[in-house]
Amino acid sequence: MRSISIFGVRLDDLTSDELHARLLELLDRSEPSLVVTPNPEFLLAAQSNPAFRDVLNSSTLSIPDGVALRFAAAANNGTHNLHRHPGVDVLPELAIMCRNRGVILVLLGATNFILAQTKMHFATLAEGISIVTVNPGFINAESPQLAQHIIEDLCLVGPCVVAVALGQGSGRSQGKQESIAAQIVAKVPNARIVIGVGGAFDALSGSVRRAPLAFRRFGFEWAWRLAIEPWRFQRIFRATILFPSIVAYGTIQAGTFGRALVNVASELRNHFFSRLKNV
Repeated sequence: MRSISIFGVRLDDLTSDELHARLLELLDRSEPSLVVTPNPEFLLAAQSNPAFRDVLNSSTLSIPDGVALRFAAAANNGTHNLHRHPGVDVLPELAIMCRNRGVILVLLGATNFILAQTKMHFATLAEGISIVTVNPGFINAESPQLAQHIIEDLCLVGPCVVAVALGQGSGRSQGKQESIAAQIVAKVPNARIVIGVGGAFDALSGSVRRAPLAFRRFGFEWAWRLAIEPWRFQRIFRATILFPSIVAYGTIQAGTFGRALVNVASELRNHFFSRLKNV
């Protein structure tokens, strides 16, 4: 496993096999591990929110989520083929591991309806799995805290993986999900893995249609989300326009723009050609 840093945030680069092995290793530990899934919005927010950046960097595992990070890695670090693993894909894999290891899967966040639908999804995917759902209610973005009674209930669950789906938020609320996840790591000793999964419950429950496979393969999920949820324009703009622009500006300031351009062009060619071969 190699690790790189973009905007001061650590990203761990693992193949699918390496990620699988690492998650199993964390699952077999006797203490909690924080797993985060940074995307371009995370990195932008971390620039102006040192506390959020510290939480991300304190994680045991930081899994890149977002195709733009692959090209940013090529531009900033000369790192090619950075592997990305969206939380919506990692969570089902974790669910199967939980079933096989006899570990309870805790779904925390979202509405009661979405929690119930997500639970049904995993009960079908990993038959025999033990699942606990938790609706944490309102959490103040200014000072995110999980209610003490929820902490106490989680401590009674037994060995568990806790998937925290509080969304990515925006502005000052960015980082709420990871702050809550870090609190669970600190206060729930029977947790094994605590992972922030953003809107994964929405997709897995069927409440939001996932992008078709072709869109996901080429990294065009953002175009699909914009088409079906145009109100997300500002967030998509930040991830697809603002983030690359800031990366490019940074290379200009560093005097490496020419080399970065060559690296990104090479990465684009490899990214699209490799996927076209598999179509």
